[in-house]
Amino acid sequence: MSTLPGNIQIEIEKVSNPSMLFDKCLNEYSFNTQEKYRSLEKIASSLTSSYKFGQVDVYKAYKQRMENLAEGLRSQGYKVKKFKLKSVSGLCIGMGRDSAIENGITLERNLGIPIIPSSSIKGVVRSYVTLYGTEKEQSKINKYFGSDDDQNPKPGEVDFLNAYMIAGKEAYKVDIINNHFPDYYSDQNATTPPNDWFNPIPVYFIRISEEKIFEFTIIGQDDEILSEVQILIEKAFKEVGVGGKTSVGYGRMEKV
Repeated sequence: MSTLPGNIQIEIEKVSNPSMLFDKCLNEYSFNTQEKYRSLEKIASSLTSSYKFGQVDVYKAYKQRMENLAEGLRSQGYKVKKFKLKSVSGLCIGMGRDSAIENGITLERNLGIPIIPSSSIKGVVRSYVTLYGTEKEQSKINKYFGSDDDQNPKPGEVDFLNAYMIAGKEAYKVDIINNHFPDYYSDQNATTPPNDWFNPIPVYFIRISEEKIFEFTIIGQDDEILSEVQILIEKAFKEVGVGGKTSVGYGRMEKV
């Protein structure tokens, strides 16, 4: 993914869709290490301030959309369970996705609000149950999530929707990864040992701030199954986290 052509100059403050801003309209982004932090702070500030289209609060609009969807499903006989989790550490959702800059972030495409994709939620929870679940929980993996067995494929009994942030004030922070041994890691011949005299190369990136609340929605036919999966989501997101850099403490969330 690349920015818009250089002859199309768009000021960061004038882009009303944060998703488009982050993916395409970053003419003012600097890849120079000295300027990168200030560039990202400016982008983060704009992402935070650009949460309205005219007089429409996009967070409230998205919440209403999800409420309408839930009501429509209930009217068809489905059970819908909604609950909230709060970030207790920074969230790096979508760092590896295509972006106009080095590290991406996942925003809802049309409204630009931060989301945790349904596929990520399902993947984290299934992995958590597989690795750390009790014998009883592991026996229900296919029941919860479905089976891709070629001989006997089955859909799971629970559907996951995107989780979305319910408010956008001070939603983003600029963080840093500091590589202290760049020569060691970039040596294709593996002849350079790590040494303390190498110059560290800071890599700045935008992440979701702590204390941000996301609303989760799961759908099924059985209230008991939905309650069990909700508990698993809460345990997985608290103990192993979601997104990038979970091994160093990012991505943790807890029940509100």
